[in-house]
Amino acid sequence: MRKKPWFYLFMFALSLLLALYTRLTMAVTAEDFYLFPDAPFWTFLQALLIVWLLDRLHARALRRGQASGQARYFFGLLWRGALLFVGLTQLLTAVLEFTHIGHDNYAGWYPVVRNLSSDIFLYLLVGSVYLPFLYQQHAAQVRVEVERLEKEATQARLQALQQHVDPHFLFNNLNILTALIEPANTAAHDYVTHLASLYRYLVRTRQHDAVPVAEEMAFLRDYQFLLQRRFGAAYVFEEDVQISADELQQLLIPPGVGQELLTNALKHNLGSRARPLRVRLTLTATSLQISHARQPRPVPATGEGSGLAGLRARLALLHDTPVRIDDTPEHFSVTLPLVRRALVPA
Repeated sequence: MRKKPWFYLFMFALSLLLALYTRLTMAVTAEDFYLFPDAPFWTFLQALLIVWLLDRLHARALRRGQASGQARYFFGLLWRGALLFVGLTQLLTAVLEFTHIGHDNYAGWYPVVRNLSSDIFLYLLVGSVYLPFLYQQHAAQVRVEVERLEKEATQARLQALQQHVDPHFLFNNLNILTALIEPANTAAHDYVTHLASLYRYLVRTRQHDAVPVAEEMAFLRDYQFLLQRRFGAAYVFEEDVQISADELQQLLIPPGVGQELLTNALKHNLGSRARPLRVRLTLTATSLQISHARQPRPVPATGEGSGLAGLRARLALLHDTPVRIDDTPEHFSVTLPLVRRALVPA
């Protein structure tokens, strides 16, 4: 992430003070004091390396959806950065020793321990100074993202109101349509019944941030029914529910996320009667996973990745655990974290 000029001035001033402190502690008298002109410069380069390592680790965590504002995340970041920084500096020391550059400075065990202690002290000092700055930037990014999501949600609700159709009007007409269908035509009756149930769920939950998993699963079964009537045996849906019906009522999930993943699977993968696409839903006490083999369409669909990014953002507002995406050339799966009803903030 970009830094302002004052940040580099501050880091250089810190490096200069650290170099002065080191020489002052080594000098017994004023005559013994001597500051090497390049000492602050090399300390400044080490400080920049520490900042760069912490930035790279944080950026990697952001890409994987593992970053959070919790203290344990930043302490973990500091610990991983320490291992990398000390490892790099000790590797450089070993190279200097091996090539006999500055051999007299690195001979024996004492210089090694001294340099290792100095590296750890420098890292902890610079890291402790930089972490609050990194936390502030992360918090600012989270605030901007939350404001953006809230703005998008408000715009979506406004658009829904502008395009609002009275749901009772639609339900009444679906009931009339059911009555007009011949009694013997059970397939048509079933289709209209599932369609009405699906639309009723969408209307009822459009203002909700989370719903019981039991309701989302019932909605997904309605949606799968409609898909199978449309595509036949080209797509096969399998369920593996590993928890009781009571637990399904206690676990929550944002409404419609399962439908987004099923739609994404059909959008980017081609199924046929000879080679059906098998989509498996695995439900545990902590997650809902939707997985399938990769059967890419001859012409790739547009917009790949945007739906998953929006889904990650929706889940981030409800749960600290990130969405896990496993993507290989043969297989694709998305694991959504679930939250218990008692843990959802009021």
